[in-house]
Amino acid sequence: MPPIDKEAKSFSTDLHPVELFIPEMRLLILQKKLDELKNLVSELNPIDLADGFSHFPPEHQLLILKLLMPNRVIEVFEELDVPQQEYIVQHLEDQTLAPLLEGIPADVTVDLFKELPDKIVKKMTSLMEKEKVEVVHNVMEFPENCAGALMHPEVIGISPELTTRATLDLIQARTRVRKGIDIETLYATNGNGKLLGAVSLRTLIGAPSDIKIKDIMTPVSVIKINAGMDQEEAAKIFSRYKLISAPVVDDENRLIGVLSVDDMIQVIQQEDTEDIQKMAGVEALDEPYFDISFRKMIKKRGTWLCVLFLGEMLTATAMGYFEHEIARAVVLVLFIPLIISSGGNSGSQASTLIVRAMALKEVGMRDWWRVIRREFASGLTLGIILGTIGFLRIVLAAQFTSIYGPHYLPVAFTVGLTLVSIVLWGSLSGSLLPMVLRRFGLDPAVASAPFVATLVDVTGLVIYFTIALFILRGTLL
Repeated sequence: MPPIDKEAKSFSTDLHPVELFIPEMRLLILQKKLDELKNLVSELNPIDLADGFSHFPPEHQLLILKLLMPNRVIEVFEELDVPQQEYIVQHLEDQTLAPLLEGIPADVTVDLFKELPDKIVKKMTSLMEKEKVEVVHNVMEFPENCAGALMHPEVIGISPELTTRATLDLIQARTRVRKGIDIETLYATNGNGKLLGAVSLRTLIGAPSDIKIKDIMTPVSVIKINAGMDQEEAAKIFSRYKLISAPVVDDENRLIGVLSVDDMIQVIQQEDTEDIQKMAGVEALDEPYFDISFRKMIKKRGTWLCVLFLGEMLTATAMGYFEHEIARAVVLVLFIPLIISSGGNSGSQASTLIVRAMALKEVGMRDWWRVIRREFASGLTLGIILGTIGFLRIVLAAQFTSIYGPHYLPVAFTVGLTLVSIVLWGSLSGSLLPMVLRRFGLDPAVASAPFVATLVDVTGLVIYFTIALFILRGTLL
């Protein structure tokens, strides 16, 4: 097989970058041309290379890692899935594994300790320095969804009395030992570790060598995150103040770590995913789609489906209550799907808009009256539009068919007025339900589109037949 033209690969957009090189890599492995393979994998982006690992058997994954420089091994390892990391930790020689474990950031090690079996964790612990093991265990003590559990605990605290030259020397010494330390922003602390201020690396490099940190740092008013803060609230602070990183402190204002914008992006993605799943009537999966077990998937989807099904059974109850009216005016049944779907759709629209607006802090609990006024106007206008369309549809169709009977005009008024009422009701209930849930400390996303639609379906039938009794009494009823 002739070598693949690398220049030609660069212009292809149909395949993932590393997938273009996989055939060549496989061939080099089979031919045991390790020098050529080493040159090839060294040119690939670590993230792309990690994505391509699934195309190789585990023993070939180990071979590829051994050909990389130590810093590249760390970068690739961080991007691998947990099962791949577990295999590597189990089968990589200790002399190669030890520097890898020391080089990966402490927060990545925390994730591994949580996911891997105890036997493998013990092996990792035996190869790591005691200081790092303690740091990892300290982070693991924080609850899962708080800022402390996400932070990078390896952070450099510097004395405000240090000169910039001494600080740069300190950074070089510390990063030589710990590769995962965040040095974009440095934090000044006193003898007890309490946060005093911050200085960016850019400022530090550009300052005279003999000036002290206290003269160039941002004072204690620097924005900071308490370790016990919920991760979603921390993400909102990052978004509001456009932060790249922020120090994490304990209840006594002692510096214990740092959060980066990358961590917050993951939090935002996670929280948005949970909200979207809840709004679709699914319990949050908390795992990738293909990673979650079949049993868990059925449980998380089936629970809400059963709740919604039981709710929809009330629709049959409502129809049973009006069975005599239905028997006397069967034509009313023709419009039930049209009416309840319109109400459910308007309610779903309103709930989705309000839940998202609340998540973005565009709408708060104090805005409830403004929401009512706005949704009342919107629901009424939309209801009039749909009601007019429904009215005209029946009147025009009656000119060409007798399916609606001689009393088609009162039926048209009934359907039109019902559409106005139910779309208005759907908009109001869909917008207020999330706010009511928030008022009682519940997640507004639970007011999902299916849940609101079910509520409006049941109440919509009551509205429909009540209006029908009022308009059609003496004619069809």
